[in-house]
Formats: sequence, structure tokens, C-alpha cells
Amino acid sequence: MTQRYAQIDQIKIFAVFSVVAVHFLLNSGFYDIKTGSLATSIGILCRLIFITAVPLFMMTTGFLMGEKTLDAHYMARLLQIIVVYVVIALIDWAGQCLLLHQGGTLTDALWGLMAFSTDDYAWYVEMYIGLYLMIPFLNAAWHFNRKKAYHVYILGVAMILFFAPSLFNVERQLLPAWWTGAYPIGYYYLGLYFKTYQEALQQTKWRPWFISFVLIIGWFATTSLIANYHRIFAWTAENDYMGYQPMMLAVLIFAMWLKVPIQPKKPTGHSQKLSIWLANMTLSIYLMSHLTDRVIYTHLKQLVPNVADRLPWAPVVIMASFLSATFLAGITTWLVINPIFNQRKGQRK
Repeated sequence: MTQRYAQIDQIKIFAVFSVVAVHFLLNSGFYDIKTGSLATSIGILCRLIFITAVPLFMMTTGFLMGEKTLDAHYMARLLQIIVVYVVIALIDWAGQCLLLHQGGTLTDALWGLMAFSTDDYAWYVEMYIGLYLMIPFLNAAWHFNRKKAYHVYILGVAMILFFAPSLFNVERQLLPAWWTGAYPIGYYYLGLYFKTYQEALQQTKWRPWFISFVLIIGWFATTSLIANYHRIFAWTAENDYMGYQPMMLAVLIFAMWLKVPIQPKKPTGHSQKLSIWLANMTLSIYLMSHLTDRVIYTHLKQLVPNVADRLPWAPVVIMASFLSATFLAGITTWLVINPIFNQRKGQRK
């Protein structure tokens, strides 16, 4: 039986909540107004934390999938991911048609499944399918040599190709930037590195990791507030997913979380069962949050026309969308997705 890590479940739950949280900035109009107020400054600081959601998801993939090899069972698992995507995307379309009178025709929705546009958040699925197909090859390269120096070389190449350009190419291009779009591979290998050397990580002290986190996020917060003061917030290579800022913060969050003693998780208590249930549904919650976001933010914009006045509503709106998406994902999993999977298992018997 595969060992289950409580920390990884918790990281995945934090990541899916962070996705909903960071989407508040996108959907509320935050990126369309000038910063400088207390509310917008808090938004910039929160973004530093919540933008790590996607990197953390990719790192958990590397941690959990690092031993996978190519076989029939592995490819069947990809089909399950596609089924989850198709089911929730169509529910998203139907919900928008019924509740918002938007979403286009059924033909548009079906073609949109191929373009990953029926659910606007499905870009992650499009990326993940490609990463999933490459994982056996990525793992083969990692396990080709068991020496730590070899693994450090792989990480070094990943840092140079995917993340370092955002740090060194600010004024003039000093490093090749063509490969930065392949950043998911870098995050995957970071997660796999933590899995491979988790015992060494446990021998380190937690305090240096925490002090590093405080100092680095303080540095990033200061520079971000200064750079965007009285301006519209600027998406740059530094603060995007291939940027050194999300990468460094994600690594520190991941390491600190893993510093909790790693033990197999036994689903005996209610909180443990809830944690496992949520962790198993993170993809469904993420995709379903597009529907809940569309509905909630449509009403928010009608009730609060001024963007600045929407910002104080962030905690309420974020929790409403997250809890609604979790509820709908749970119902969909119970009534639709699980019966499909159970029927396939019965057919194989």
C-alpha cells in the first residue's frame, strides 16, 4: 500500500484554497486599479503567498509521482483525470447557462473541451496532461544515476533554464529565456528532490527555514510595494509562475511543511478523514471554483460597482467561493464521478 503523507495532503488543501484566494485579485478588478491604499497593499502582500498555489501543486506532483513508470495502470490514471475535467467543465457550462444565461451553446461547450476553454481554469489540466505524459521520462532521467551530485545537476539546469532568467534578465538579457515556459518541469523536479532527500531535510532545523522565509518574503514585499506604488500592479517575469519570487517562496513553504515529522497517515479521526477527502478532490474543487467565481463575482460587481470598495469583502467572497466549490465538487464526485469509475472497475472484473 502506498504511504500517505499528511503534510502533502495539507499542502494540497492550502494550494487549492490559495488558488481561490488569488483569483479574488483577478476577478474583483484589483489588477485594473492603481495601488497605494492599505487594501491594495494588503492585496499585494497576500498575492506573494497565494501565487505559490500552482508551484505547490506541481511540487506535490513531483513528490508523489517520482517513482512512477510507464504501464497500463499509469495511463488509465490519466483517463480518470480527463473524466473529472470533462464532467466538471460541462457542469460549469450548464451552471453558467442556468444561473447567468451565459456560456454559449452546447456545441461551443463541446468544442471548448478540446480547447480547454469551457472552464477558463482548465489551462492547468492542459498543462498537466503534457506533464503527466512526460513523467515516466522525467523519472527515468532522475533515477538514471543515484548520486546526489547528479540530482543537483538536474536541479541546477532547471534553475538556469526556467527560473534564473526572471532574476538576471531584468534590464538586459544575460541568460537564455526560451525555456522559461517549461517551468512545470522545474517544479516537478523540486518536489522529487524533496522526496528523494526527505531524511536529510528532517535532520535540518525548522528555525533557519522560517527565518529565511520571513527575510525573503519581507524583501519581496518591500520591493513589490515600492515598484507598484500608485501604479497599476505589474505582472512581470519576477512574480509570475516562472519567476524566482514564487519559486523561492514555494520551496520554503514546502520545506517548512515537510519539517513536520513524516509519518504514514491513518484515517482514524474526523479531521484526518476530512483532510484526505479534501486532498483527493483538489482538482475537482479547483475546476468547480470557476463556476462559483463566475456566479459570486457577477453579483459582487453588481452590488459593489467600485473596485476599491470590493477589496474589504475579500475574506467573505473567498470563503464563499471555496466552500461552494468544495460542496459542488463533493456532490459531483459522489453522484457522477465515483459511479463512472466504479462502473469501469466492475467491467474490468
